[in-house]
Formats: sequence, structure tokens, C-alpha cells
Amino acid sequence: DRVLLYRLGDFFECFFEDAVELSRVLELTLTGKEGGKAIGRVPMAGIPHHAAERYCAELIRRGYSVALCDQLETTPAKGALLKRGITRVLTPGTVLEEGMLAARRNNWLAAVVVEPATARHPLRWGLASADVSTGDVLVMERNGSDALHQQLAQLEASELLWAAPDESSDEASTGKPAWCPERLRLSPMARTPFSAPEAEQALKTHYRLAGLDGLGLQELPLALRAFGGLLQYVNDTQPLDEETRVPLDVPQIVHSGDALVLDAQTRRNLELTTTQRDGQLQGSLLWAIDQTLTAMGGRCLRRWLEAPLMDLQEILLRQAVVSLLVQQRPLRQALRRLLRPMGDLERLAGRAGAGHAGARDLVAIADGLERLPQLSARLDNSLEHWPLGLDALLTANPALSDLASQIRHALVDAPPLSLSEGGLIHDGVDPLLDGLRNQLDDQNAWLAEQERLERERSGNSNLRLQYHRTFGYFLAVSKAKASSVPDHWIRRQTLANEERFITPELKEREGRIFQLRARACQREYELFCQLREQVGLMATPIREAARAIASLDALSALADTAATRGWCAPELNDERTLHIEGGRHPVVEAVRDTPFIANDTHLDDRRRMLLITGPNMGGKSTYMRQNALIALLAHVGAFVPARKVTLSCLDRIFTRIGSSDDLASGRSTFMVEMTETANILHNATDRSLVLMDEIGRGTSTFDGLSIAWATALALANEVKALTFFATHYFELTALPDQHDAMANVHLDATEHEDHVVFLHQIQEGPANRSFGLQVAKLAGVPDSILRAAKDKLGELESGQSQGPAPTQTELSLVTPQQPSAALEALKALDPDELSAKEALDRIYQLKQKLDDDS
Repeated sequence: DRVLLYRLGDFFECFFEDAVELSRVLELTLTGKEGGKAIGRVPMAGIPHHAAERYCAELIRRGYSVALCDQLETTPAKGALLKRGITRVLTPGTVLEEGMLAARRNNWLAAVVVEPATARHPLRWGLASADVSTGDVLVMERNGSDALHQQLAQLEASELLWAAPDESSDEASTGKPAWCPERLRLSPMARTPFSAPEAEQALKTHYRLAGLDGLGLQELPLALRAFGGLLQYVNDTQPLDEETRVPLDVPQIVHSGDALVLDAQTRRNLELTTTQRDGQLQGSLLWAIDQTLTAMGGRCLRRWLEAPLMDLQEILLRQAVVSLLVQQRPLRQALRRLLRPMGDLERLAGRAGAGHAGARDLVAIADGLERLPQLSARLDNSLEHWPLGLDALLTANPALSDLASQIRHALVDAPPLSLSEGGLIHDGVDPLLDGLRNQLDDQNAWLAEQERLERERSGNSNLRLQYHRTFGYFLAVSKAKASSVPDHWIRRQTLANEERFITPELKEREGRIFQLRARACQREYELFCQLREQVGLMATPIREAARAIASLDALSALADTAATRGWCAPELNDERTLHIEGGRHPVVEAVRDTPFIANDTHLDDRRRMLLITGPNMGGKSTYMRQNALIALLAHVGAFVPARKVTLSCLDRIFTRIGSSDDLASGRSTFMVEMTETANILHNATDRSLVLMDEIGRGTSTFDGLSIAWATALALANEVKALTFFATHYFELTALPDQHDAMANVHLDATEHEDHVVFLHQIQEGPANRSFGLQVAKLAGVPDSILRAAKDKLGELESGQSQGPAPTQTELSLVTPQQPSAALEALKALDPDELSAKEALDRIYQLKQKLDDDS
């Protein structure tokens, strides 16, 4: 299942079907060579070995996995082939290389174990997810296929591992199971690594534990099995020695009430991290508020947006730090100056632990660790209580300072990229290395003296003794002087403007120099590997400090956004309320050149639903979304774009906004709309926030109106969620007259010289018209079409249309009751006074009256 890249000299080559595939994907030239009569011509395609990372990054981005078979020696034994071996297996979920990872988002590898539903129990699943590059590990166990689908859609894992069913099972014959989102890369595995005994042993081996009681996974058997299979996959793709393990944190158990629930539709509709239109970051909420200075801070802020808090105390702790940094501008600026040059310590520590870090990576780790005491000194005693995770900054770890000192002592400040060519280690670090370098200095002195002597002997003052990586040491003279060189010189190379020579003495000395240099480079590499191993052993405390830095970066970014844009600190309480004064949309405000028109909102236990009417383009969707985003930011612990906000802690946010189909699953736009509506009605509670936009527009007028009416009543009376309900069915505006929990509001607009002007101002009461023709004109609909539509509208409004136009009375949900003769007769009956025969006679009479009524 991997593309094999096989090192041949300066190229990585692939053969047969791999070559054909890579030539197509990477647009390479397809070549070939003869493989004998039995095989015929073998297709080949190759990439330069120094550019392998760039090409592999493209393959990983397209979902391929790559196995690198590299040369393990430079010179083979006499008569033997050059020794080669698999040095790296690259898969989308296990890459560690910086160039193959998105800096500001986690790269999740996930594994799932599913127990099918039975007559007594629903489908049960365990999910484990790990970011191999940062060490984060999350595990959870839940019920329901829909819940698994939503969780996987939220996670957006680069690779999903799955214990594939037996070939005889139903799932095996249908391909990708229903719970797996279509866009995820599903990697089936053997079932053995996901068995309980194998999984338990994998965890014990990886974490070097005698038992698993300390991990707290006894009550999550499916999640434990999923994590065991994931660990086996990671170890299989990292060809490390027995003592080396990819550093992964102890698994963090995710409980159902830890975070505000946001399903996939809500994330898409609110455009939290990408836009609906093109799936790009620009234009999303994250783009609008991300002022973080480090890659790890950017990932942290992204995770906060994807999983807002539900615990009030944790929210208030984050908010307290943001408030402190908003109020104390010098402190905020000082912290951000220290954070700006920070490297990605999370991923740097991971590469060191896995044995992939370079010298520059270790220097970057030292740079970051040296800043920890400065950050700690700035934060000390600023607040009485700090959010969980920042304690790694407040209490300095002396071992990290010692590690930074070791790196500084051993490595030069600007080491080369290559680890095998020397120039990494300071003088005075290792006596053996110093001795080799002293001998090289003596050889260099001999070379300088030899150059002087050969100038004297040849009488050529322009002679130069030089070095070339391929040809070694040589004496270079111009063409004009080449004929007068001493007889003992041996011609090595002829160029256009000069001749190059060697002498037997120089050739002999060259061999000694090369041996010394090779031994010195090898010793430097050994010392570097020892240092890298020491750093790898400290990966866990480095990552603890890195996560504290990431949290501080995210909090300072939220504070910077709040201070520069005039946002306020929301007040959270236990009462059911959403009170917003002067609320604004954070993204729209960020991209507009003109001031954003702020609006107020008030929902509570007595006023639970706003029925929102008004013209298209009037701002209904923007108004609803901005209220949801304000509530979400408040749960993150951030300031919000408003003058004043008071709200209660929510459990979920639901949205049903926009129209889209699902052609791959055979679902129409209306079917998708009804599915999302059903999800809200089944799962929303009185602690939820619900956004409903234009329910029922995908079907006939009467059907759509009836569905919208029934849905609005259910949300107000049964679910009792705080709800924004936007509609073009003006008939629904009669509902607040009968239900105190509902209220009408509308977005204002006016007409000026045959043009509609949107005021974007929320007003109490229903709208009086929709301005549909004016919006069509703004969209560029031809004038002839608009004139015809206007004439038809006049006919419909005056009742002169020859078609079956519905009247206002027919559309009204509150139609007057017509007197029924059958009903009146039934009301007059006294069943206790009727005999059996009289009762039967009356039933016949009522049946006749019903027929007459119809």
C-alpha cells in the first residue's frame, strides 16, 4: 500500500506501476530500462534525492503513503551490492517533517473500533486520535453512528485506521462504512492489533508500564483497543530501535460534557475555520481573530474554537487573563515581543524524540527554553488564579534551563543543514574531537607550506593549492604557465583557462586528511546524536512548557484583538438569557471599510424565540450568525464584539442555514434541509442556541409553510431552546399573538428612486414587504424579466390572475372555523340517554351530515 522510492545514486527511483502512477501525479518523465526476456521493459520514474521532501510532501497531500529505501553505506564491500534499507515510511497521519505539515493546525491520525448495534444495544464506538508531531492524544467512547460521523467530520483526520471486518461480512462488501465521512482517508488494518490483549501490551510497551490502571482507560475498552491499534501503526511506520519511541503524551479522555457541542453543519454554517464558498481560511472566524505569533499558539487557538468550554470556572479563568492583558498594555506588548521569535517547541521536541531533528532544530529548542524564565518573571503575581496549563510557565523547570545550556555549549550558533559534514560542535566539548581537529590544523598548515614551496620551486607566484569535492586537492596554474611546471607534477584536469596538477606527496597527504576529516565528522555526528537523544528524553517537559506558551500566545492574541477592536468582556451566569447590546459580526466588521451597523438582542426564559422577517440581502443571516459567534467566543473565554453581553452557559449550538444538496448520497436540497431540522428537533435542549433560516422553502408553498409553522411551535413549546427563526412566510408572524415565548423582529429597508436601501437595523415587529424584485434588480436580472415579474405580481396581489393564486385567507394559519352540522349534532348528544339501537341510528345520521358538510 506504499509507493516505494529506491535510492540509486543521486536519485530516488520507482518502478513498474509506482512509476506510472508517480509520472502522472507529479508530472514526471516516464522512462524505463530492459528487465530481461521474462520481465520486458520496466517503467521507471525518479526524483532528485535532495528534493525528495518537496515531492514527498505533494504525495502526502494527495493521500499517498511513501516508503523510502535509502543507501546505508557509501562504499560497498568488494564484489557486493550497496547496502540499502527502509529508513522512513511517510503516511498522511504520521509525518514529522516540517515541510509536510500545516504549521497552524494539528495533523490527526485517528483509529476507530466499532461494535455493531444489536437488538438490545445501539452501535457503540471507541475513537483514539493522536497528533504524532505534537504528542497530543485524545480518546473517547460513545454511542450512535451519527455521533461517530459528526466526531470524525469535526476531527478532519489525515488518516483513519479501522479494524477491517471479515471478507464475508456485510460491511466488507459495501466498502466504506456509513459512519465514515466521504472525504476521510480510511486505512483498513488487520484486526489483531485492535484486540484487547494486543492493545494492552502495546500501551504497556510504549509507556513502559507494568499495568494500565493509571491511564484510566478501564471503563473505555473500545477506546483502549483503538489506541492500541493506532500505536502499532505508528511503530510500524517509524523504523526506530528498541529503545526509541515516538514521544506521545498519556491519552487524555474526552468526556461528553467537556466542550460545547457543534455538529458539522454548525461548524460549516458559522465558518469557524474555513469559508463555505471555497474552503479557505481567509474569511473565517479564525482568520478574523488569529493574532497569534507562534505556530503552536495558532494551533491552540484553533482547538479552542473547535471545542469551546462549558465549565463556567474555566471560562472565567481564561477571561481573567484576557482582561489582565487588555488592561495592561505594556505587559501584553512585552509578552508578545518574547513570543514572536519562538520556534515550534511542540513539534521540535517530537522530532528530537523520534530521532529526526537536525542541529538547527536543537538550537531553536534552546532559544525557546531560554525565554521561559523571562516569561515567568513577567507573569509572576499578576493574577491570583491562572488557567490550567499555564503553571508550567509560572514554575520554572531547572532541568529545561540546564538542557538549553547543554545545547548552547555543544552546538555552534548557526550550524549547517547537513549532519554528516562537520561544523556542528564547538571546540572544547570533546577531547577526541579536539585532537582530530588539531591534527587537521597541522595538515592545513602543511598544505599552506606546500603551496609556498611549490611556488618557489616552479617560479610561479600565481600558483594556487585548492580543493574540490570531487577531485580533491590540486595545484592550479594558468594555461600560459602549464608548459613550465616541474616534471614530478601529474596532470589531473584540463579546463578552458587553467591546468590542474597533483604531486605524489600531495596525493599521499590528501588520503591522511580525508581519513582525519571523516573521523572528525563521524565523531561530531556521534556527539550530536547523543545530544539529540538527551533532548528527546526531555520531550515531555518541553512539550508541557510549549503548551503553556501556546496558551499564553492564544490569550495574548485574544487580548490584542479585543483591545484594538473595542470588544467587551461578556458576563456569564446560570440564568437562561442572551442579552446583547450593540452586537457586531466579527468577520464582516473586519473586512468592511465602512462602520458595521450594530444591533441589540434580547432572549430569555419568557422570550425564547425571535421570528425574523425582512428582505433578502437585508442582513437576517448576518444578524443570526453574529449572535451565535458572540455566544461561541464567550465560551472560548474571549472578549466579544459588542458594547455589553450577558448570557448563560449553553450546551449546544445548532444552525440550519443556507441550501445545499448531497448528490453523492442521493439527497436533494430539501432532504438535506429536513435532515438537519430533524437533528435539531431530536437533540436540542432548553440550554441550546438554535439558528433556523428559511425552513420549508424547498417544497410547495403549503407544505413548506406547514413544516415551518410546526417546527417553530415545537422549538418554542417543547424544546424551549433560545431560537432565531428567520422566514419569508409572513403568515408565521401571527404566531406571537398566540404564544408569549415568541416575538417578531425585522430588518429594516426602504425604497429610494426605485432602488432598495438596506438599513441593516433590527426593529421590533414583522416586516411589511420583502423587496424581492428590487433585490433581483441588484443582482442584474434583465429589465424585461423584471417588468414581466412586476406585472404578474400586480395580478396576483389584485386577484386578477387566471392561474390558481392562493389568497391571504387560504394561506393564513389562523383560518376561521366554519360551522359543522355534524359537530353541532354530536355536541347535543347525551350518550347515557341513548339505547344501543338509538346510538346506531344517530351514527348513521352523523355520517350523513358529515357527507353533506364536505
